Order: sequence, then structure tokens, then C-alpha cells
Amino acid sequence: MSQETVNLLDVDETALQTLYADRIEPILRTGEGERLDAMKTYTFRRNLGIAAALAVGVITLLWSADALNALIFGGVVFAGAHWYAYRPLEAVAKATKERSLTAIADGIGCTYQLGSFEPDGLALFDEMQLLPSCDRSDYQDHFAGAHRGCDFSFCDGHLERRVKTKNGSRWQTVFRGQLIRVAFPKTFQGVTVVRRDAGIFNVLQRWTTSLQRVGLGDSRLEKAFEVYSNDQVEARYLIHPVFMERLLELETQFKGKKLRCAFVAGDLLIAVEGGDKFEIGSMFARLDDISRARVIVADIAGIMRVIEAVLTAEQSTLPAS
Repeated sequence: MSQETVNLLDVDETALQTLYADRIEPILRTGEGERLDAMKTYTFRRNLGIAAALAVGVITLLWSADALNALIFGGVVFAGAHWYAYRPLEAVAKATKERSLTAIADGIGCTYQLGSFEPDGLALFDEMQLLPSCDRSDYQDHFAGAHRGCDFSFCDGHLERRVKTKNGSRWQTVFRGQLIRVAFPKTFQGVTVVRRDAGIFNVLQRWTTSLQRVGLGDSRLEKAFEVYSNDQVEARYLIHPVFMERLLELETQFKGKKLRCAFVAGDLLIAVEGGDKFEIGSMFARLDDISRARVIVADIAGIMRVIEAVLTAEQSTLPAS
């Protein structure tokens, strides 16, 4: 059984089939057996929940003669029962995901960590205002490796802020997407920040930064981005059309929005609101299906292609130290 590293920059169906057969399918096959056992528990608990919800609904209706209350109380009971019923499936999903993504990461020469980590360069993400302020945060799916002599890492992030409501407070999502860091072998002379054009709100961006605006010299890119730097010369080496096009491609690949990035202290930091990636998929269908691996590999390959394109462009245009 082959255990060669797969190059996601040039992955085709044959390479995907090999990666799947060698590393992923055995894990998903084991997970499918676990899923079927968990489904039996789920079905039993769910059916009990339906019975309990109907009983509560009928009792409430007989007691209060209020159909709405009967529906509400019965619905609450069923929701709680369904949450309890799904827990075994959730456990299988988490375990299978961790094993699968670890195998995929190993197959492409990276490392993987499911949770309990702080993203690389998080302090710089905050300092450069690439992430909104929040009251709690959760980071998952940390991939790390090296490419063209540069360390890189990326992960999913979910940031929330507590907001007041009439009945108290609730948690509001302020960011859900991907954080990408590429560490260059040299330190940048200045700081350069790229943000999506905000239309009439650009003036607010300019008031909240001490950096100077950098003209892009391309009307289409001027409409897409706002660039700020304290080193105009270096910024023009860094922010060239090839790099800007790659940013737009990344945003499209992840169906994201509000993409922003910064070159600071030798790091390229990218944040894109691209939703939740690298998931194993529904637990109500067979796990041992190559389509599940295809989606995850495509997500990872999208980021790797951007890293490759950026490094290729930057290393060919950056001035010598």
C-alpha cells in the first residue's frame, strides 16, 4: 500500500483515489461501523423523545385547552430529546473527522490539530485589526507545514460577541471563517494592510489607521481593495496585480467576504469570512464515501494553491535584503 505524499497543487482524480484508498477509506470504513451502532441508539432515543413530546403535548392540551402551549411544550421536550439522541452520532463525527483530517494532513506533508490551540500570529491578527473584537472565540482544524522554505498554517475561527436584548443577552457571531499565516524568511521593512473596498465607509478606515493609503494603479483593483502602508516603496513590491488576483480567487474559492490581509514582521496574515470548512458532513448518510474526502481535499487544496501562488509571486518580486 503506497504512502507517498500527495501534491495538492496538482491533484487529479487518480491522485485523489490513491490518497483516499491508502489513507482515508480505512478510517471512514471504521467510522461507518461506529455510525451504524450510533444510529441505533439515536433512533431508539429519538422515538422515545417523540412519544414523550406527544404525551406532554396532549397533557398540556387537556389541562390548559391551549393548542399553542401544547405545541410549545411538546416541541421543547422533543428538542431536548433530539439533542440527547444525537450525542452518540456527534461523538462518532468528531472522532472520524479528527482521524480523517490527520490522515489527509499526513498525506500532504502537514500536521493537523482538531482544537485546543491558539492560531499562529493571533496577536498580530488583532494588532492589525484583521479580526473584530469579541467576548469569546473558538478555533478548530489547525493545519501547519512548510512550502518553498516558508512555514504556513491555517485554521477555522469562530468569534462571538455578547449583545444585550430585551430579555437579557445573546451571543452574536462577528467572524466565522479562515485564518491563514505565511512566514517569509525575511522581515518586512514596514507594515502594509489590505482591506476590501468599503465604498463610502472607506473614509472611516482611513481615519482609524495611522498608515498612508497606497494607490494601486489599476482601476478594477482600486474598486476592490483599499491598501495602507507606512512604506510606500515596499508596499508597491508586495501589493502587485498577481497577488491581488490571488486574493480575489481565494475569496471566490471559499465563497467568502470581507477578505483582509497584512504584511507585518515577516508574516503574511489573511482573514476571510468563508464559513465553516473541513467538516466530515452529514451523519445520516454513509461515511465511507469518497465524496466526503473530495470536499475536504478541495478545501485544503484551495488554500495550498493560494499559498503557492502568493509565494511564487512574492519571491519573484520582493527586492533583495
